[in-house]
Parts: sequence; C-alpha cells; structure tokens
Amino acid sequence: MAEIVISEFMDQDAVDDLAGDFDVLYGPELVDDTAALCAALAGARALIVRNRTQVRGDVLAAGDALEVVGRL
Repeated sequence: MAEIVISEFMDQDAVDDLAGDFDVLYGPELVDDTAALCAALAGARALIVRNRTQVRGDVLAAGDALEVVGRL
C-alpha cells in the first residue's frame, strides 16, 4: 500500500525526492482508469494530481485514509 499516490505526470526528480521519504505509487496512467485509481488509494495518505484527475465521488470514497490532495 502506497502512502502517496500520483495519478498524472510529475517530474521524475520530484517523484524520486518523495520516494526517498515515503512509499510512492507513481501511476500517470491512473488518470484514465478510475477503477485502478480507486484501488490504489486504499490506505493512501496523500493524492497528487495535475489537472485531469477528477477527485470526487468514488475517488474520495476510495481514499478513506486521505489526509491531503495536492495539485501540481
């Protein structure tokens, strides 16, 4: 289970920095697969999006442990 889920493109150096301190799931394809995104959010503390990920309804419900949603 990842602590941080990143659902869209993010600079690899930034992903690597986060991964030095946290368990990170970097899945830029998740933006196009809501079911996979929901599954990935189980137990995650943070979700990082850009501008395409729709954070509402099922996604919020799946992120039952989310503490923060960040937008690049």
